[in-house]
Parts: sequence; structure tokens; C-alpha cells
Amino acid sequence: MTKSETLAMFETDAELKSLQSLLDSSFDGAGGGLAGFSRNQRMSARQLAGFSGVRLVSVASSNSKLQPRVSPRSAAFLHGRFYLASSPDSTTARRLRARPDTAVAYYERRLLVMGHGRASFLGKEEPAYTKVAKEWKLAFRGGPDSLSGAETFIVVEATHLVAFAASPERYPKAWASQGRDSRHVKSSR
Repeated sequence: MTKSETLAMFETDAELKSLQSLLDSSFDGAGGGLAGFSRNQRMSARQLAGFSGVRLVSVASSNSKLQPRVSPRSAAFLHGRFYLASSPDSTTARRLRARPDTAVAYYERRLLVMGHGRASFLGKEEPAYTKVAKEWKLAFRGGPDSLSGAETFIVVEATHLVAFAASPERYPKAWASQGRDSRHVKSSR
């Protein structure tokens, strides 16, 4: 791993313990298609915490007629939560303010991270925004417009979270090699 690929892990030991507890209870309650994943494909909290870079995820919301909608968003995984940079008046932000139940999914060929929970908002005027913005930029790996126009973070606190990989033993190091181009992903608003 080169110096530019150094992993940035933001979770504290207490957050990792809480995250592992959430993963365990979610795995225990998983059914349907997820039950088909073997126990040795499950990722641990420490492996998931290496979810480095800003990655494109699918975010579920519903419109005013309660019809389901999904949209692509840039997300970072910080302190056991998904953070999505947004304009406060984006369509996704408006929908999640009105109906905060949501789901976030990141998937690629041999990897799945899926969380269900509630969205909350962290505005630029709040003191915690500055800390999260610094971490977002670090996760974004210096992208030139990593927070351009983003005046709020949509924070997804999962109440159900699963993470599977074909080769979980490769993580967290594999996050760095998969995220090489993440610095070029523009923040969606």
C-alpha cells in the first residue's frame, strides 16, 4: 500500500464495539436472499470501518405519494454512519426530511454493504459540521470540489446493517485499492 493509499479509519474503539453489535444482530435477523451468504463472507466492524473514500451509493426515499424512489449519492462511512453531502433543498433531502426512513446500499461485483435506518441532518451552522467536513475531505482524498455547495450532511444511522464480501479477509486493505478513483467522484447534490 502506498502512502497515498493509507487507510483512514474514523471509528473509536467504542464505535467499533457498537458497530459490531449492530452487524451481529442484523446478521442474526437476516433472512431471504441474505441468508444465502455464508458466515465466512460476513465482514466485521473493523473490516467495514475501512470503507475508505467517498463512494457512490443508492439511497431510498419516498415521494409525497409514498411511492418509492432511489437515487445515487456520494457517501462516506464515518463513525459507523453514512454521511451524504447535500444541498438542504435537494430532492433527496426534502424527501428524507418529510419521511426519514431510508436505506443505503453500496455494492459492486463481490461486495455488499446495506443499511436500513433513519436520516437526520447536520447543517453547516452546527458545530459538529466542521469536524465531519474535515473528515469527509480526508475520506474524499482531496477532491477539488468535495463539498462544493454542500451545506448539510444527510446522516444515515442504521438500525439494520449487513456487509458481505467474497473475500472479507482482504479488508480493510482492499478498500484503499478499490477507492483509488473515489477522489474523482463529484459530490451529488
